Order: sequence, then C-alpha cells, then structure tokens
Amino acid sequence: MTDYVEFNSRMWDEWSANKNIWTQPISHEDFLRSQQGELKIYLTPQKPVPAHWFHGLGKKVLGLASGGGQQGALLSAHGYEVTIMDNSRRQLEADRLVSEREGYAITLVKADMSKPFPFEDESFDWIINPVSNCYIEELQTMWQEAYRVLRKGGALMTGFTNPLMYMFADEDMRPDAFSPLVCKFPLPYNGRMLEAQGRIVTEDEGYQFSHSLETQLGGQLRAGFLIKDLYEDSEPDNRLANFTNLYIADLAVKL
Repeated sequence: MTDYVEFNSRMWDEWSANKNIWTQPISHEDFLRSQQGELKIYLTPQKPVPAHWFHGLGKKVLGLASGGGQQGALLSAHGYEVTIMDNSRRQLEADRLVSEREGYAITLVKADMSKPFPFEDESFDWIINPVSNCYIEELQTMWQEAYRVLRKGGALMTGFTNPLMYMFADEDMRPDAFSPLVCKFPLPYNGRMLEAQGRIVTEDEGYQFSHSLETQLGGQLRAGFLIKDLYEDSEPDNRLANFTNLYIADLAVKL
C-alpha cells in the first residue's frame, strides 16, 4: 500500500511549485504592511484570527504545518521567534527564501506531525496550525505532542475542515457544476480505505481524511487543553458554502 504521508509530502511540494492559497509566499510589500499594522493570520480561507487571541502570549511560536512563506513571515514581521515544522521540502524552502529576502531568522524543521515532534517539553509559548490535519489519518498524537511542547499557559490555534465536506464529490461542489449535490461518501472519509476499494488517489487531492468534531475538539480536550474560543468560516467558489460553513478554528489553552 502507498505510504500516504510521503505521497502527501510530494503532493505539497508540487502544490508549492504551482502556488495556491496556502503556498503563495507573502510579498515584500505585504511584509512591510504587516510590520506597520496589526498581525493578521489565517487558519481558514477567509476569516483572520481574532486579534484578542494573541493577547498575553509569549514570543516563541511553532508554526505547525505552516510552511509556504506566509504565517511564519507575518509572525516574524511582528518580532516573534518562529519555528516552522512542515512535511513539505518546498514549503519550507519558501519560508527560507522569504526570511533571506526580509533579513530575519527562522528555524525550519521537516517532520511529520502525526509522529512525536522533534522538540523538548515546554519549548513554545504558542502554536499556530492552519487547516492541514485532513491530511493525516490519526489526530491524537498531534494533540498530545502539541500539549507537550507548549509551556503552561500556552495556546494552540488550529483550523480544520467541517467533515460534512467529505460527503460530497469535489466535482459536484464546484461553482460551475450542474450535477445534483448528492451525498456520495459515508463518514468518516478515509482516502487509504477508498484506495483499497479501488479508488485512484491523485496528486490533485492527495490522501485525505475526515475527522469528527469529537476527534477534533474532543481530542484536544482529552490531551488536556481547555477550548477557550472558536469561530466558523467558509470558502469562495464552493456550492456547499451556500448551505453551511465549511471550516472551524479554535483557541485551546494549556492550563
């Protein structure tokens, strides 16, 4: 069976080369604007993280699955000490290029977030994790490791996909589609299991996995976090967005 983690790593390398919403590094002008204004970071496609989520946090930040020259660059523009952990070589390369262009230091680590993190206990003041855990099959290790590497009082900010999205075929959710919006996949959606049943997994989508709210929010609670706040978001160019929000972001705190 295909090593899905390695497949997804290569897929993100390809996406990084072709540029999309999560792989387009910020420009020099964006960097300067961020230095002169408020910190504006996205965990989900359209809504920025509320400014009050950043209040009272320390300066040492882990960007979890945050490569691409976006979140790390914006955090660095505001004086944070940033480590980026990502499983895509090209996404990390984008962060390196932006850091060299703007003249700031950043630590870059290639690693799989479904495995133990390569950091000591209580290494970070907070973690930012944009929508990405739909590309790993099991989440509890990620939640436990995030809790372990945070200092007491530290925060985890994470975005994730509404599992309802995985009930529909991608081609039916396109804004120009004329096909009925019909549920085609039972939940939980599991790309590896569908491949075993004969479905071809392409580099347009990679191996993806739906995760229930019990696994997402409940998993954070079981790891020891207190969920302090959350918001919902959507995305443009998706027919399903006419009926429901498609993403959730939450703020969890290590007490």
